[in-house]
Amino acid sequence: MAMQVDFAFICDYAEATNKVNALGIGFDTIMSSRVPVRHPNFFLVTQLRANVVEAGEKNFEVHLIDEDGKEIIPPIKGKLNIPRPPAGTESTGRIAMRFDGVEFPKYGTYSMHLLVEGHEMSRIPLRVAQATGPPQNLSPS
Repeated sequence: MAMQVDFAFICDYAEATNKVNALGIGFDTIMSSRVPVRHPNFFLVTQLRANVVEAGEKNFEVHLIDEDGKEIIPPIKGKLNIPRPPAGTESTGRIAMRFDGVEFPKYGTYSMHLLVEGHEMSRIPLRVAQATGPPQNLSPS
């Protein structure tokens, strides 16, 4: 069995320790009356599951790209340790990554891609749409 993604989502806040705690889970649209729009912060959360053969330290990359395939922030690289489980069982590794002040240059569809050891493990869509009505204040309250 290959490494699997148990879940992956974007949310308002998260922390990953022995379990994942998250708020505002699964938003997929940022509404704005104008572009570019700078979103104050959000989190990418992922849980990966691996058997004894696949466990260990893994290199990962996160890419945030627009619908034309252009990176809108530099790729983020890191290491994830998935503890070795006892034989015949599985272990999990969790990522809760904070993004601050990301600027989305235009309306349209974006996507967050998580690669582990060069293999895409998840792709999460995120849309920036034009808001109708009075301008929205994206500053946290």
